[in-house]
Amino acid sequence: MDPATDSVLIFDSFELDLARGVARVDGVDLDLRPKSFAVLGYLAGNAGRLASKQDLHEAVWGNVAVSDDSLVQCIRELRLKLRDDDHRIIKTVSRRGYRLDARRVPPPHDHGSQNISRRTSAPRGIAARLAALPRWLLIAGLSVIAFASFASAPPIANGMWHPLAELAHWLVPQDHGIVPEQDVERITALAAEKQLPLPAYRVRAPASDVPDNVRRFLGVWVSAEGWINSHRQFMMIVTNVDRDGVATGYLVNGPAMPHSRVPGPGFSGGFTGYVLDDVLRYDGNTGLHSASITADGRIEFKLVFREGGTGVVFLEPLWTLAHPGRIARSQT
Repeated sequence: MDPATDSVLIFDSFELDLARGVARVDGVDLDLRPKSFAVLGYLAGNAGRLASKQDLHEAVWGNVAVSDDSLVQCIRELRLKLRDDDHRIIKTVSRRGYRLDARRVPPPHDHGSQNISRRTSAPRGIAARLAALPRWLLIAGLSVIAFASFASAPPIANGMWHPLAELAHWLVPQDHGIVPEQDVERITALAAEKQLPLPAYRVRAPASDVPDNVRRFLGVWVSAEGWINSHRQFMMIVTNVDRDGVATGYLVNGPAMPHSRVPGPGFSGGFTGYVLDDVLRYDGNTGLHSASITADGRIEFKLVFREGGTGVVFLEPLWTLAHPGRIARSQT
């Protein structure tokens, strides 16, 4: 397989370049989080077919325990970036999963059956190459969890072609963007201490036209004592903000503690929220999340549960543009 050509999937509404790890619309690269790109890759490889939630969780997260919010936020981000407001491209199949309704366009070099034959036979070759890869990839401490599950994900699930397998040849050490390496080490160490399953993240520098009330959310925030009442540990990583107030990133929860509303082991999930009136909000499956910066530079994070009740946690700036190198207080 020629990675410069055969790894590009072209649809009528977007392109997916598996070799470079980018999606494009009208020739412009989309700024997608890694998990959102992985979800799009799986949907693209199985275009026109139902991809169940279980299939998507196994393909993208592997054995890592995450909530349904993670997948929902990825779908929301994809619809936002693909300008799919009316859900024409990514269809929701009620209580079952999602289906990509996009027409595949042959690449310029495609000459019919020869290209189809090469694509059809690709999964076996990919599976063979994956078998030779090391099972675990050591990438930036706890980030190994995300990459190991990615590399060990089966190339074929329920008879479906797993296009993400092609990316195994292009895995590189995790790039954390503008976060200095020494701060990455501190973040990784603190996450390990608090049993927080750190995702593979990359913090992007904000554009010059991003308002100050939006850009100040960018960075890594962590709780000193966890959620009030349960003390379940919590971290918020805001990886990207734009001038329209859109903020994307990850919410990371440690293992359940006594009185935790959500049981089970630690988990992380992506989110896409909006900053309005100095408050970052996003609506997830569990409830309405909101984050506001306090007078002393912390974040007061609230979760209003759909079934009633409110959870509150205060977050310290572990690394932000305004407070680089800040060390959060240890849990007491």
